[in-house]
Amino acid sequence: MIRVGAEMDERFEVLVVDDDPSIRKRCVQLLHKKGYSVKGANSGIAALSMVKAGQIALVIADVRMPGLNGIELLEKIKETSPATELIVITGYGTVESAVKAIKLGAYDYITKPFDMEKMLKVVENVSTQFSLKVEIELLKEKLNTRWDSCELVSISDKMLKVSKLVEKVAPIDCNVLIQGESGTGKSLIAQKIHRASPRSSKPFVVVDCASLSEALLESELFGYVKGAFTGAYADKQGFFKVADQGTIFLDEIAELPVPLQGKLLRMTQDHEIVPVGSTRPVKIDTRIIAATNRDLDELVRQGRFREDLFFRLNVVGIDVPPLRKRQEDIILLARFFLEKFKRKFQKLNLTPGPEVLTSIQSYEWPGNVRELENLMQYLVVVSEGPVINAESLPEKLVGIRGDRLDETVFSPEGDFNSVRKRYLDSFTRHYLASAIRQNEGNLSCTARQLKVRRSSLQRMIKRLGISDVEAD
Repeated sequence: MIRVGAEMDERFEVLVVDDDPSIRKRCVQLLHKKGYSVKGANSGIAALSMVKAGQIALVIADVRMPGLNGIELLEKIKETSPATELIVITGYGTVESAVKAIKLGAYDYITKPFDMEKMLKVVENVSTQFSLKVEIELLKEKLNTRWDSCELVSISDKMLKVSKLVEKVAPIDCNVLIQGESGTGKSLIAQKIHRASPRSSKPFVVVDCASLSEALLESELFGYVKGAFTGAYADKQGFFKVADQGTIFLDEIAELPVPLQGKLLRMTQDHEIVPVGSTRPVKIDTRIIAATNRDLDELVRQGRFREDLFFRLNVVGIDVPPLRKRQEDIILLARFFLEKFKRKFQKLNLTPGPEVLTSIQSYEWPGNVRELENLMQYLVVVSEGPVINAESLPEKLVGIRGDRLDETVFSPEGDFNSVRKRYLDSFTRHYLASAIRQNEGNLSCTARQLKVRRSSLQRMIKRLGISDVEAD
């Protein structure tokens, strides 16, 4: 049985089953010469035992064998290891057996005397399909791990609006454009949209448009056919085909070369792609989520990004605010990452000193949430005592003092009373959320600590929209 996830075997194992030793030996030698890991079996019973014992990806079996014949072997393999593919070998005049095998789930059939080149081609197709399955399962596992270890931690009004927009757009099958500075969590938002969408059980494929050259990016996105260029020895499916029925996340979309923008536009309009070296379009059903840390409006004005593609991608736009624009989240996130790395590095008694928290709160955070996460990991690693003190801070944070408030709180828009209300609401939200998390969501303990009635605390939580609170 082929297992997926952490125990999935990435090797492509082939088993040739034939009671004729000359044919069996010839097939095994040829496949071995072509680089395949291959074994032989002289009977259906021996083959079934090997399938049960090991992770066989492909079985090539003769239909006519004593004891357990090829058709019976096929039925038992599909019961024991449904992911294992099977190719049947039939003699002249027994094509009806091949048809029956195909109906029972065989991948293909080959007739005797058979063409070895045809057999190699069929095996190559199964091998390509197997590699794609492994790639998809490993990607799913990686993404599930990230989902399990990450969450959108925030109490700010700005991020609350982002969260609500994510909830609205996730179930609607439309393209989304996420814009924001590097490190603000654009990829996490894309994952959350996919996870809450009807496509959540299908692939979520991530493409970094900035990391690949133009020539390589085209073949990776749209795939290629055999012979399209030197080294293209077989057809290869691109990221869009891999993401069929699922979601493709095009990170750093602003770096996409202009010629490829036209091909992507065709995909968004006609829902089809043309692999490199082919003239035949392939229908694709893929949701596109794109992200960028650059101003696409400005790039459109400069002629460096197609306006028609911008409108196709920006059906719903999500702007992620930088961390310096949501001051109330800084200490909350710092404590969240601190707990995460305390558990990871088994330093459960660590606590941050007041000077450290002051510096963290007052720093500008040009690298946003990613920079803050890296800092907290660094502090946990280098700190030796129970208290993280200022001496552990990197040079750029040393000496920073003062509780710098969110500049939007003091925006000149509005009169004194409205500005004061914004400030008080921001302070109260931050203060209450921190206290609630400190008491692990227990509202009764929080109310006693703050010396307020539990009912009053609940009213403030509701009025201020404090989310992710677990009542006792």
